[in-house]
Amino acid sequence: MLSNHLQEKGLHWAIQALLGALLLGGLGPVVIDMEGTLPLSLQSLMVCWIPIMIGWRAGLTTVLLYLLGGVAGLPLFADGRHGMEVLAGPTGGYLLGFPIVAFLLGYAGDMAKALPLRSQYAVALGGMLVGHMLILAFGIPWQMQFNTNLDPMNLLERLARPVALKSAIGLLLSVVVLRGAQGRA
Repeated sequence: MLSNHLQEKGLHWAIQALLGALLLGGLGPVVIDMEGTLPLSLQSLMVCWIPIMIGWRAGLTTVLLYLLGGVAGLPLFADGRHGMEVLAGPTGGYLLGFPIVAFLLGYAGDMAKALPLRSQYAVALGGMLVGHMLILAFGIPWQMQFNTNLDPMNLLERLARPVALKSAIGLLLSVVVLRGAQGRA
């Protein structure tokens, strides 16, 4: 009932964005140590997955709220970091790519809603892979400005498994959510 009322008022996306920002803010700082020096951050997983599930408008708003909260001093970025210095530092390019990725994947998610369920799974997996690649495309050149010895091919090679793992987790989450939503329909 509340969902229908919010949708009639055009506010359903705003509630989704707020809930998405809370989810991203809660899971974004979580980093799981893999292979000693290569962490698995849930930050990019959520930045890619949430917009696919809730669409471009709510997804983009989610990511912008997350970034604003982190810049304002809330410990929302990976490892609980925060502040403008994170955006201006070596990992700032990754963060600055988040809104573009959120818009593109959210748009793809909106378009996929009209597709059969199996096709929606394919969009989710493809979106997760493309989203992570785009985040890297924004982040690596930015990071190279701070570390001229950085070998981008070596970095991509090292990040391939974490990206594949995050994409698989995103697909699994998508299957669970989409099947659950279909069951309620």
